[in-house]
Amino acid sequence: MLRPIPARKSALLAAVVGVQLMDLVTCIPAVARVGIDAESNPIARALYVSYGAAGPALLKLMSTAILVLALLLIARRFPTRLLPAALVPAALGFAGFASNVVFGLARQG
Repeated sequence: MLRPIPARKSALLAAVVGVQLMDLVTCIPAVARVGIDAESNPIARALYVSYGAAGPALLKLMSTAILVLALLLIARRFPTRLLPAALVPAALGFAGFASNVVFGLARQG
């Protein structure tokens, strides 16, 4: 039987998902503004070239779903390890979001 996840851990998971979605919703307009060559992820770049904006969006959504499942497993099996495990993807998502804003959306040109 599954045990409920405490509110603090749920908030942490929601924050990770939120940051990943912030990266996604800023990526598409940033790429539209500066071009796909600015994308540093070669998989996302190839998907964009092949399928348009839907390619990297689907990749982000699928990878975020897998990430949440992995974090749920960590929360249940190793509860004291959830915070460090969640901080890494949260920091990477925030770095992607910040990069999209600074080098894409706020860029003059």
